[in-house]
Order: sequence, then C-alpha cells, then structure tokens
Amino acid sequence: MQWKTLLMIGVILIGVCFCIPSGTNVVGTSNVTEKAENLETNSSSSLNASTSEKNLKIAFLTDGLFSDAGWGAFGYNAAQALQEEYAYEVDLKENVPLLMIENTLREYAEAGYDLIISHGFEWGEPSIKVGKDYPETKFVIFTGLVNSSNVASIFPMQQEGTYVLGVLAASISKTGIIGFVGGEKYPNLINIYEGYKQGAQDTNSMVKVLVTYLDDWDNSTKGKMAALSQIDKGADVLLHVADTAGYGVIEAAKEKGIYVLGAISDQNKLAPETVVTSFVLDAKKAFDKIIKLIQIGEFSGQIYKPGLELESDSAGDGIVYIAPFHHLEHAVPDNVKLRLEQLKEDIVNGKIKIPERYSNMNETHNASDIG
Repeated sequence: MQWKTLLMIGVILIGVCFCIPSGTNVVGTSNVTEKAENLETNSSSSLNASTSEKNLKIAFLTDGLFSDAGWGAFGYNAAQALQEEYAYEVDLKENVPLLMIENTLREYAEAGYDLIISHGFEWGEPSIKVGKDYPETKFVIFTGLVNSSNVASIFPMQQEGTYVLGVLAASISKTGIIGFVGGEKYPNLINIYEGYKQGAQDTNSMVKVLVTYLDDWDNSTKGKMAALSQIDKGADVLLHVADTAGYGVIEAAKEKGIYVLGAISDQNKLAPETVVTSFVLDAKKAFDKIIKLIQIGEFSGQIYKPGLELESDSAGDGIVYIAPFHHLEHAVPDNVKLRLEQLKEDIVNGKIKIPERYSNMNETHNASDIG
C-alpha cells in the first residue's frame, strides 16, 4: 500500500504546481485580509460618492393631468427632462385630489425621497407643514410663493410672457375686444391676466379685455361656453390659461374662426389654424438650477422668480418664452413681429419691467364678463 500513498502525494503536488502561476508569491493570511479590507473600504467610498452624485430619489407630484397639453403636460415633460439630463429615476403621480395633497406629500417623504417637486400653487402650505416633520427631505413648489429651510418655490414671471401676448392680441384684433379665460382666480392666474391686460392696453388704450374665471380646470364644456360668451360680445382674440378646460376655448375659437393664444406648452398642434402662438414654460431649464444646488450641497429654501427668455433653452435664468407662429406667420404683420422681438429683448435686458400683481379687486368689468 506504500506505493499507492506515494503516488497520491505526487498527484497532489503536481496539481498544486499547475494551480499556482509562475512568478506568483504566496502571501500570509494577514496580508490577504488587509488587502481585502482596503478593497472593501475603497469600494464603499466610491459607492457613497456615486450615490450623492447620481442616485437622487425624486418624486414629481401634481393635481393636474399629464394629458392636458398644457400645465400637466409641462410637468410631465419637465420630469422626463430630469431623467434624461441626470439619469435620475423620477416617480410621477398625477391627478392628486386637493384634499389628498398633504397625505401624498407625507407618503413620499416617509418613503425616503430626497426631492419632492410639487406642481401647483395649492401645494405650497402643505409642503411647509410636511417639511417641518421631514427636515432632510427637500421640497420644491412650482408656482409656489412659500419657503422655509427645506422648502423652495419657483414662481416664474409669466406676466412677462403674457404681456407680450397682450401686445400681440391688441395688435391683430379687428374689433378692439380681446378675451381671457382662466381656470381659477388665484394669485398666479391674476398675475398672468394682469400682464396680458397691461400689454394690450399699452398697445391700444381703448382695447376692451373680457375676463372669465371658470373655477374649473378640467371641464372643456365650461371653457367652450365661456369662450362663446366672449366671442358673442365681440372678442376676436382669446388667451386661455385653463388646462383641460382650455380645450373648449380652442374648440369655440376654431368654430367661430378667431384666433387663440395658448399657455404653458406650445399648443399650436391642438388647432394649427387657430392657435397663433403660446407662452411656454421651459421644461428643460425649470428645475435644472435646483438639481445643481442639491448636487453641490447648497440647496436653500428660497423663492426663485425666473422671467422671460428669448427662446427655448436660452442663456440666463429665464424659463418663459414665446412659441413660434408656425404656419400662422401670415396672421401677424411684419411690423408687429419686429415690435415683439424688440419688446422681448427689452424685457430680458431689464429695460422694460412688467410688475407682479396678485390682486385685481379694483377691476371694473361687468359681472357678466367675470366667472
């Protein structure tokens, strides 16, 4: 049996020689352990750096509808832009009932989201309240006017865009009567309307501006009836800021052969022969500044008020621009186009300032003109 034992030992030794490559040093176990620990530490450091830079957990919440081709659609596009620009995963939630806003914010904060973007003025106060309970979570309200240590608002100067549209409306109106249909009479909408009215009256002091607030953002029938009422009173150019209800405004204008100005998104595609242009919110730039501040650890609760930009994604902080006329170029005289271009430059450069207004209690419109 001795020869069998010797044979087995020989086979084992040969196997070991083949398993250890030439020139390899066999090290002690303490050195192996030390190298393994160093590798683990380095991997952990890399992972933490990567997490802070890339793995921001974001929620985008709105009471609007992503399918409305306006306010909600802008929100959806902005969320998509975040995902494309930064490779972040953004959880989207639309059509949140107003009574559920606070609970929804709380659910996302409890789930560990780093940044919760709320799309709508009504989300402001609930965000302040929930933010106190979740100081590590950052909240941003788009078209908000509130702030705290971990709550910021972005309130675009949309009146700068609608001032330009007011100039346009008064310039192309043949009756001297133009209209405005809004979803609800709250500060942001009042500010938008006031910019539109000022632009029109600075162009033609005799122009009459009809205004109707629907108290409804989703009822296209209401929007259509309000538009028809204004058209019956002589309005031949309308601006709507009414989300899905605005579809009815566009439909009424299309049926009656007058022009409409769209809001938030470029709405020409909804009625190419009716929607002359729109004031648009730049989805790509809207939240870029906030993300960059978070990345470098300098987020603070502020109210940001970006204004007009000359065109989409222009240099500077502006996020409001005027959409192209597309194939309705013929509807706008050349001298009006030149005036609008100069006007936009003057607003962007600060030569012309369009004030913020959040109350129009001194309005002298007839009751029948006001929703």
